[in-house]
Amino acid sequence: MQSMTHVGWWSAGLVAASAALGQGPLATHSWSFVEVVAGTNTPVAAPDGILQPGEAARLSLSVAFSPAVGSTMTYTPPPGSGVGTVAGLGGVLFDILGSANSQGTWSFNVRAPAFSLGQAGDELAGGTGRTNAGAQQFLLPGQTANSSNPVSAIWSMVWTPASFSPRTVTWQGAAASSSPSAHTGLLIQFDPVPSYVGVYIPAQFGSVSVPIVPAPGVGAVALVGAAALMRRRR
Repeated sequence: MQSMTHVGWWSAGLVAASAALGQGPLATHSWSFVEVVAGTNTPVAAPDGILQPGEAARLSLSVAFSPAVGSTMTYTPPPGSGVGTVAGLGGVLFDILGSANSQGTWSFNVRAPAFSLGQAGDELAGGTGRTNAGAQQFLLPGQTANSSNPVSAIWSMVWTPASFSPRTVTWQGAAASSSPSAHTGLLIQFDPVPSYVGVYIPAQFGSVSVPIVPAPGVGAVALVGAAALMRRRR
């Protein structure tokens, strides 16, 4: 992969570099969700971990990686000598796929401030997931890489279910369908400083489950209405 000082991560169509010294590198993709007011990206006032009518789920991806920042890594030159130090997460490219009955709509794609390059991804039919979504660092000449580890909420987007029938929808992360072997990259710093090369590393892809239930009292109201109707028919 070429120097990442002032080009995009996957947008340049570059090739992955090689392995690390010592233990093999690894990234961990972790998913979480926050209840938000439907039609907004604003968290609900009293979250209970369950979606009810009038709510939606903000799905967020966080990424941790090893080796730690400052560790020595090798890569295939050019550029540089083929030896450098881990400077930070370069970016991620992934799919997020829903389980059965995951139809819905998507909105409010947000990326972490230092990882503003990327896209919301391609929506699957019925809103059951997104493919080829991503977030990457974009470094201009002279800039220093963001060294956060983990990177919290590197990518997030709000999913609103098409219905509130009682169920649990599980969202599973995966390598991007367009780039199954080049999905998570580290930035490696080499001389002359600050110059960077990107190294793709393996990843473990997490998931998150979103419970959905009708609003409290909906079932009881329906039963009362049915009983009243029966009495009128007698």
